[in-house]
Amino acid sequence: MMDDLDDLFANAKAAAMQPSDALMARVLNDAAALQMQPVVSVPVRRRGGWLAGLAAVFGGAGSLVGVGSAAVAGLFLGFVQPDGLGSVADVWASDTVDQVELMPQVDALLAEE
Repeated sequence: MMDDLDDLFANAKAAAMQPSDALMARVLNDAAALQMQPVVSVPVRRRGGWLAGLAAVFGGAGSLVGVGSAAVAGLFLGFVQPDGLGSVADVWASDTVDQVELMPQVDALLAEE
């Protein structure tokens, strides 16, 4: 059994098989169809003035709108100071909050205890 298989592999190794011309033509046609075509770049003319350029630097008009809205909200809350905001600040600044020193002084590290 093994001798037959070895003979079969030896015969297959001795005769190198070549693909047919029709197969090679189809493969080359498929490869040519899938290759990228050259792209001609056309310079894009920018529209808009200096404000559009400034918006592009910061990520577009959407990011500028977000930053502007946050600035207006901050100014509003800073000048108007609603009553509810004052009570929240009083809770945060009450005497019951203990302070924790996370970064001790250098003297505390050098002291011999």
